Amino acid sequence: MSHHDALLALALVGTTRGTLPTPDPDPLAQAAAQITRPEAEGTLLARAALHALAHAAGHTPDPPGDPPPAPAPPETLPEVPERAARHLSLVLGTPLLSEWLTLCAQAGWRVLPARLPELLDHASRDSRLRPLLIPVLGERGRWLARFNPDWAFTPPDEDAWDTATDASREALWRRVRERDPHAARDLLRQHLSSERAGSRKRLLGVLLDTLSDDDHSLEPLLDALTTDRSDDVRTLARTALHRLSRSAQNARNAARLAALLNGATPTPDEHAPRDGLPDPTSQDALSSAALLEHLLEHTHPDTLLAALNTTPAALVDLARKHEQLQPLAENAVSTAHPALAAALLPELPTHPFLLQIGPPETLAAAQTQALLDRDPDRLLALFGPHPGPWPPDPSAALLGTLRDTIGTAHYAAAWGYRWAQLAELAATHAHPHTLHPDPLPTDATDYAHRTLTELLGTLELRKQMWTDFGKGRG
Repeated sequence: MSHHDALLALALVGTTRGTLPTPDPDPLAQAAAQITRPEAEGTLLARAALHALAHAAGHTPDPPGDPPPAPAPPETLPEVPERAARHLSLVLGTPLLSEWLTLCAQAGWRVLPARLPELLDHASRDSRLRPLLIPVLGERGRWLARFNPDWAFTPPDEDAWDTATDASREALWRRVRERDPHAARDLLRQHLSSERAGSRKRLLGVLLDTLSDDDHSLEPLLDALTTDRSDDVRTLARTALHRLSRSAQNARNAARLAALLNGATPTPDEHAPRDGLPDPTSQDALSSAALLEHLLEHTHPDTLLAALNTTPAALVDLARKHEQLQPLAENAVSTAHPALAAALLPELPTHPFLLQIGPPETLAAAQTQALLDRDPDRLLALFGPHPGPWPPDPSAALLGTLRDTIGTAHYAAAWGYRWAQLAELAATHAHPHTLHPDPLPTDATDYAHRTLTELLGTLELRKQMWTDFGKGRG
């Protein structure tokens, strides 16, 4: 038990039932032990206050004689104005914190220095907040994070790569990637092959999140990783090569598909293992159907269309005849290919992820029909994948449907958990400037009034946040 925890335990039972704990040998506990007050309660509170202060500072006392740390560099970003900062205390620990940090970064501001320890603590517990917090930390935030191992996810300087943790290297590479993609690719070429498997997975994950056509120059590096010792690293490298339409892996897969469709006799294939396939002449060779499924799912649509000299509609027709529409749909989603998604939607009209990347009017029509049918499962599938904010019109239509369906429900189970999920999703994803629905009827239940009031209150708070950050209707 740490000295802080021992103080907390004594506070819970009372100083009349215990004695002040013996301090640990670490510098902070030793510094606390120097604090005394006339009463035991006062001593306990003063020592606890020192622990709290050290935590807020992100730093434990240095041994006597050590020089103090260098001060933080001058700030380069303006501090968030009070009008925009006023809501931060309300959204801390809620799903709205992500939106507040995003708005702050878009405005080009940094957070208040007094809030840095709280925000770093939240991000240390929730990795999804880290890439949102890092751009608004400012120089003092990055400086402060160096003093607490729990805050080691913040990106160090580029010359500190060798001593950084896996999480810090991921954050560092993400920051370089955002600022200078060319430099980020050079950094990856320099370090990736010598990283541990866990770090390679992290860096490849960020690469996949931000992959662009310019990353074709990384193909030799990715190709080398297709024979990596780690299954996960091999899979991530193949996925990246799949999404790069001009990769040699895609060209080989397209040639294999053409040969399969022409009924050619399998021949030895030295590249098959690195492409995630058994050699076609081995005893582990895939059946024709399994090979067709793999190739339709793992070959970039542009490469397939060029190799087969065909159209998206004809490719969909081929997949339908061989009962392989789902693998082709997975391919369209993985590569975010709008033309193939549009060609697939007549065959798979309710596929929620195809609808997200297909023509916007098709998604809007599917949402309208699901609202008319009052089908919460389909609504969740159609609205859920959209990161938000949703456009105002479908947002308003969904709020109206929530209002119309909740009136007589006394609790979530009576309304239906899917509807309750939709209400929670709408609170954080609906457009904040959405027009509110008509008031509930007078005979609506307390649960209905409470739920709708909370939903509309959250939307109003988000609307004020948008206004304070100067975002308007977006």
